[in-house]
Amino acid sequence: MKKISFVIVFIILLTSIRCFALSARSAVVLDCASGRILFSQNGNEKRGMASTTKIMTAITALENTDLSKTVTISPTASGVEGSSMYLAKGEKLTLEELVYGLMLVSGNDAATAIAEAVSGSVEKFSGLMNEKASKIGAINTSFTNPHGLSDENHYTTALDLAKITAYALENPKFAEIVSTKIKKLPQSEGGIARTLVNHNKFLNMYEGCIGVKTGFTKATGRCLVTAVEKDGMKLVCVTLNAPDDWNDHKELYNKAFSEYLPYQIKSSGEKITDAKIKRGTADTVPLVASEDIFIPLKSGEEQLIKTEIRVFEDLSAPVAKGDTLGSIDVSLDGKLLAEFPLIAGQDIAEKKQIFKKNESNVSATLKNLIFAWLTCFK
Repeated sequence: MKKISFVIVFIILLTSIRCFALSARSAVVLDCASGRILFSQNGNEKRGMASTTKIMTAITALENTDLSKTVTISPTASGVEGSSMYLAKGEKLTLEELVYGLMLVSGNDAATAIAEAVSGSVEKFSGLMNEKASKIGAINTSFTNPHGLSDENHYTTALDLAKITAYALENPKFAEIVSTKIKKLPQSEGGIARTLVNHNKFLNMYEGCIGVKTGFTKATGRCLVTAVEKDGMKLVCVTLNAPDDWNDHKELYNKAFSEYLPYQIKSSGEKITDAKIKRGTADTVPLVASEDIFIPLKSGEEQLIKTEIRVFEDLSAPVAKGDTLGSIDVSLDGKLLAEFPLIAGQDIAEKKQIFKKNESNVSATLKNLIFAWLTCFK
C-alpha cells in the first residue's frame, strides 16, 4: 500500500513539472533598463535575422530623416522581392507611412524606398545601419541591406539584436509604431488607400507586449523579436531559427518574470556625490542620478550588489544642469552589470576674472597720469 501511494505521489509530481524544450537555435532575454542578460542560449552565435533587420532600418530612418518627407517610389523599390506593402512606381508617401508599412506588414519595398530616401542607395544606407550598430555595441552584426533578404554577409546574434531593440525602444516614435496593431493609410498620390495589420501576433498573445518584429526566410528560419513591459520591468526577447517561436517567447517571459524582480538602486534626482570643479562660482557641483535605477535580481542577489561612483577628471565651469559628469557602476558578485550616468544637479557659472579687469584699469589710469604729468612740462 505504501509503495502504491509513493508511486501515485511520484506520478503527480512528475506530471506537474512543465518540461519545455526551446525550439530556437539562439535565444536571449534582456532587461532594457540595465542591459542585464536574464537568459541566453547561443546568444553570441552569428545567424541570419530575416526581417527583424527592419528594427535597425526603422531606427536609422527615424534618426536621420524628417518623418513628414515625401518619398517618390522608385522602380527598384516597387520591384523588390518578398513581403510587400504593394508600392507602385511613382507613388508618393511620407516617410512615416513607409515606416509603418515596414514594421507592420514587413514591406521589403518600404525598406528599399526608405533606404533610397535617406541615403540615396541601399548600399549607403546599410553603411549607416552598421555605424549605428557599432555605436550601440552590436559588435557581431553586419548589415548589407535594409530588408533582411538572405546574404552571407548579413548577420547578427541574438544578443546584438536584443541590444539594438532595447536602444530603438527608447525612441518614442519607434515604440509607438511597433505597438500599433492596425494602421489605416489614406489614399496616396498615384496609389491606393491601405489598412496595415501588424504581423506580430504576440501583441495579442501576451499581457504587456509592446512590439516588436517578426521575420522569416528559408535560409534563416523563423526569427522573432518581442518586448514586454510588466511587473516594473521592460524585457526584450529574441529568438533566431525557432520553429515554435511564439511558444518559445511565452515560456521565456514566464521564466524571466517568475525568477526576477526589479530592485531599486537609486531614485531619479537623488544626490550621489559632489564633484570638484575649477573656475566656478562654487567649488563643487552635486551629481545626481539621471533616472530611477532598477536592476532585475533573483531572490537573495540583493546582498551581492555593489555600486562604484566614477567622476570625470579635470571638471571646469561653466556646467549646465543635466550635463553628464560621471557614472554609477552597478556590480553583482564582482561582475559589472550596468553603468548609469550621473548628471549635474545645478548650473555652475564660470567665475568672472575681476582682478584682471582691475589690473587693466589700473594700467590705463597710470598711463593717463604719466601723460598728464609730462604735458605739464611742455
